[in-house]
Amino acid sequence: MLYRFVSASVSLSRRRCLLLPFSLALGLSACATTTPEQSQDELIQRFYALVAAGDFDACIALVSARNISREQLASFEYKLRRMLAGAKGMIDSKGGLAKVEVVERTLSEDVVKLRVLVSYRDGSTRRERINLFQEQGVWKVQL
Repeated sequence: MLYRFVSASVSLSRRRCLLLPFSLALGLSACATTTPEQSQDELIQRFYALVAAGDFDACIALVSARNISREQLASFEYKLRRMLAGAKGMIDSKGGLAKVEVVERTLSEDVVKLRVLVSYRDGSTRRERINLFQEQGVWKVQL
């Protein structure tokens, strides 16, 4: 009987030892939430990287079509693909992306207006304006 009690105690102790690091990691991850600025910057970085890679399907998923009717959606996607292909061509002609950084951020009611400095591998740079807003809690690029 004593053996069973000790065995159960050891087993419970092992469970606690395994549960403690897991609960600490879970608690710390809850504390490490990203700020809106960080998630906006991550969206911009991802968007430009996807354009440079030519992954237009993934790019389109990051773009909002909230002001576009269902009838306009098909032609919108076609035009957007052409626009993204043109942007990829420009990136390729400049040797690829070197760096993308948000240099200015202006908040309005429901839109965040960004000025982005795009640096290319050939040494050239370009400033672009991009508007973001939240759609169902997720930041999206507004065109």
